[in-house]
Amino acid sequence: MKRLLLTALLLVAAPALAQTAPAQTPAAPVPASPVPVGPMTTSPTPISDEAIFVAYPPTTYAVAFDHVLLEGSVKPGATLSLNGRALDVGGDGLFIEWVPLTRGENVLRLESTLAGVSSARELRVTSTPPMPLNGAAQIVAASALPAADRVAYVLPETPEARAVPLAFSGTPGGRASFRVGDLGPFPMAETAPGRYEGTFLLPALLPAAPVTYTLTAPDGGAASASSAGRLSVTGTGPRVAEVTAAIPGRGVQAGPSVWRNGAGRNYVVYPRTGARTVVVGEDGNTFVVQASGALTLNAPKSTLTLLPEGTPLPRAVFTNIDVRRLGDHSEVRIGLPQKVPFTVEQGLAADGSGASLDLRLFHSVADVDYIVSAFPDPTVRDVRWTQDADGVARVHVDLLGRPWGYDATYEGNTLVLRVRRAPATDARQPLRGRTVVVDPGHGGDELGGAGPLRVPEKGLTLPIALRVAELLRGKGATVVLTRETDVTVPIYDRPLLAEEQNAELLVSIHANALPDGVDPATRRGSGVYYYQPQARALADALQGSLVEKLPDIGNDGVHYQNLALTRPTTQLSVLIETAYLTDKGNLRQLMSGAGRERFAQAIAQGIERFYRDAATGR
Repeated sequence: MKRLLLTALLLVAAPALAQTAPAQTPAAPVPASPVPVGPMTTSPTPISDEAIFVAYPPTTYAVAFDHVLLEGSVKPGATLSLNGRALDVGGDGLFIEWVPLTRGENVLRLESTLAGVSSARELRVTSTPPMPLNGAAQIVAASALPAADRVAYVLPETPEARAVPLAFSGTPGGRASFRVGDLGPFPMAETAPGRYEGTFLLPALLPAAPVTYTLTAPDGGAASASSAGRLSVTGTGPRVAEVTAAIPGRGVQAGPSVWRNGAGRNYVVYPRTGARTVVVGEDGNTFVVQASGALTLNAPKSTLTLLPEGTPLPRAVFTNIDVRRLGDHSEVRIGLPQKVPFTVEQGLAADGSGASLDLRLFHSVADVDYIVSAFPDPTVRDVRWTQDADGVARVHVDLLGRPWGYDATYEGNTLVLRVRRAPATDARQPLRGRTVVVDPGHGGDELGGAGPLRVPEKGLTLPIALRVAELLRGKGATVVLTRETDVTVPIYDRPLLAEEQNAELLVSIHANALPDGVDPATRRGSGVYYYQPQARALADALQGSLVEKLPDIGNDGVHYQNLALTRPTTQLSVLIETAYLTDKGNLRQLMSGAGRERFAQAIAQGIERFYRDAATGR
């Protein structure tokens, strides 16, 4: 999944594939495939007929490592050499090599011979591994912080909030200092060899100025460099801003609009259109939001509009909470005078006996003396509230058992948390009546991982997903596919489709690969990824089935990871990495019809097993 085949190669080698239909998403569940897929016995169409096909690296490439993965294929029966050295080529023409590099440009000349006909191809790979900065004073300019302009509209109240961390990398063993405009110099500490760090306390006012670093090396030589970003304090005061970006869907998932606890860091707040907040500065292309006295967040500027100066600061006081039982879910409804940002955090008992959801409402005051609860409610056990000292109201929702999904959004100014309860499932026919979204990874312009045997990841995930859908439908499930042909589907549209279809599961099917710098001999096997605690049991069931049915592939384990397709909360969401494209044995299983059938059978069995276990309380 991590290594991409060049789109240009696809355009040259397979113009028919390049002219795919525009991105489209099925609008409604399809009860059955119009043409049965059946057990898979044929391979996907290759994208190249070259004598020497190189899936990776590109013809001209640069890596920051001393090795590069070389993978591709020649025609079956052909020989292959690299710079005169014979390579190990399989009967299917596959080669995967971990090639050592020297610093600078490396010419990789491949020569192949088949039936007396020779072919050749050259690659140029530049190796730039980090060099130790020894001897003369040097500062790595790109490492100097801040990398982008940081503007404070108001001086933070506490010294901790006023402290700006500064750092750079350079020659180890030296003495370092920094200046901000006319202020300084201030000393820095070498916290690791060649890493220098310091702290600058913002003053009440500061004209925009870069940070200038000075380093004196052990030999007495000196070097200086300035940061790309500037620091400033305007003193103009906080501003009120409103979320004006269109935020699709009800679910808690990260798109380009997410707010983080620091530029480029973890996801914290999933904003809703119309919510108001307090902006106290800027950091590059983000606004700095003061969500509470102790929490600042980075919000993309594209999501917020600054309101006129003098707009009252947001403050939402709520006095009652209403709990309702509706259809397949329960709702916790909080009436507010205005929309404010919020977060939802999920907790799960270690033994799986219960779970909880915590709503944090910013710029809010809870003055609740009345909570109405539905009775009996098979989902919500209890609702309580607390008021934090820093303007954050918390609503704690205790649940009866594990949730099967939740979402939160506004209906007018009422914040509505919906919690889906476990479906009524017959253990004898656990798939009957169930709704599952199956997502074949990538597609269209998004090739996914490079395929050394001339089929990229997108061409391997689709037939497996189609077969999984057929197997599940054969046992009574309603299955929606995010794509049924080779089309481009934007990544955030995939969980939105699952939400629109009220799916209980979102299962995304992929094939794995390794990033630059990792020896392909070190990783192989199937793995399942989850992020929300509610999806762990599904991940375990799928991984157990994959290991059981494909013991020869290898067991890459169950992974907790924050991914676009594991993050959604509206349903149980997991991502399957069927096998590694960078492992010869794994790849050959994916390329064979019998192998893809094994993967499809294992995935379908894992889903069925999960529903059966849920029906029996396991």
